[in-house]
Amino acid sequence: MVTLADDHDVDQLNLIGPDGTTFEQSTVAQGATGVEIQIVFKTGGTYSAGEYELVAVTGESSESMSLELRPDIQIVDVEPEFDEDDGYSSGRLFVTVENVGTGPSWVYNIGFRNAPYRNAPEVIEGDGVADTTFERPEASEEFLSPGTEREFLKQRGVLVIDDNDDVSCESDTAELTVVVQTPHGDIEQPIRAELSGGYHIDDQGAIQHPCKDVQIELLDGGGDNA
Repeated sequence: MVTLADDHDVDQLNLIGPDGTTFEQSTVAQGATGVEIQIVFKTGGTYSAGEYELVAVTGESSESMSLELRPDIQIVDVEPEFDEDDGYSSGRLFVTVENVGTGPSWVYNIGFRNAPYRNAPEVIEGDGVADTTFERPEASEEFLSPGTEREFLKQRGVLVIDDNDDVSCESDTAELTVVVQTPHGDIEQPIRAELSGGYHIDDQGAIQHPCKDVQIELLDGGGDNA
């Protein structure tokens, strides 16, 4: 969003990319003091991080200013979801993400490497596909403007195990990696899950179950691998 002075006479705003070409432009409606220029898209065309120039055109004249558009997405917390009825772990994980950069971005997927549950949300590799559906937030809130912190929850479980797995729900640990995927690169955060309390059997017909008690520790070694 670009905010203009109340008495401005700007006709059009042009956003010039690092390569010198027009990346996006917007006509300014008469009397408007706020103009939205979309630079992040779910269907392609999202901007690349770098130095941009915002040009305000008034008739035959123009003024410009430089903008550094560079998102910096960080995983700031990972916590287990607990069942509202009995207070035990559901096997799903809340992932809190913050954009501390100067440009917006979009979280299109969160996956988990080395999760004990074989059907845990997957990381999209290369041309692969995965279920990118989030339980929360709403689709419109998957975008992260600078200074925004948001909590994400995938629909499928992560810490769900059975008797044949290498880990158990009896005072055991599992180490896995959370991967937040954006158009500007993947952000990885290794975590350690402490599992205890035995199985949380909320579905008698299932052969895999979450553990009753889960505690998450963020480990060193995370970061952006773009």
